[in-house]
Amino acid sequence: MRRLLAALVAAALLVAAAVAVDRILHASAEESIARELSAAVDVTGEPDVTVEGFPFLTQAAAGELDSVRATADAVATDGVRLVDVTAHARAVTVGSPNKAGRLDLVGTLPDEALQEMVRQRVPGVTVASAPDGVHLTTEVLGVELALVAGPEVRDGGIGVRVTRVLLGGAEIDVEDLPPLVGEDLLDLDLDVPDLPLGLTLVDVAPADGGLRLSLTGEDVVLAGP
Repeated sequence: MRRLLAALVAAALLVAAAVAVDRILHASAEESIARELSAAVDVTGEPDVTVEGFPFLTQAAAGELDSVRATADAVATDGVRLVDVTAHARAVTVGSPNKAGRLDLVGTLPDEALQEMVRQRVPGVTVASAPDGVHLTTEVLGVELALVAGPEVRDGGIGVRVTRVLLGGAEIDVEDLPPLVGEDLLDLDLDVPDLPLGLTLVDVAPADGGLRLSLTGEDVVLAGP
């Protein structure tokens, strides 16, 4: 009985040690991936990285992590800054640099950046996003012109098409807009700067304070140059 009890205690200690080692290496991998991401893009604060799945050691031994999730207050490249960012990477290789077989990222393009994109095409327009669309306001002969536009992905960039028009608080048909201000405000193609990690824009949705962009990519290197 004593030998059996000793064997059980020894086995329990081995299991506990294995779990402890697994958790230590798991935490180390999360820190490593966070460093790689911070080197690849300008991250505001520390990215919060979670390697999913247990045990971690079996994934590490296979050389690939099944699922890695990350969040950050903001990420930026030379071209664009996104806030409230979430990312999900699959089939992430172990080692440096980490590489994701697939990466899906969602972040908000703030109204300030959207405002600049619109002004490059149509000066004198104020932009404010809401769940029902992008609100564009300007003046025509001293009367406020308020437009609501729906954003969409168009040729890899952002298209904005007017769906509702109010002139001096009275709603008018969208077809009546061109004679008032021309075609430019009716349908805009916005120039989108380089996106983080070379990802591709696949969806865009209006939200309070900006546009919620969904990006994706395959064989993405999660490290700086």
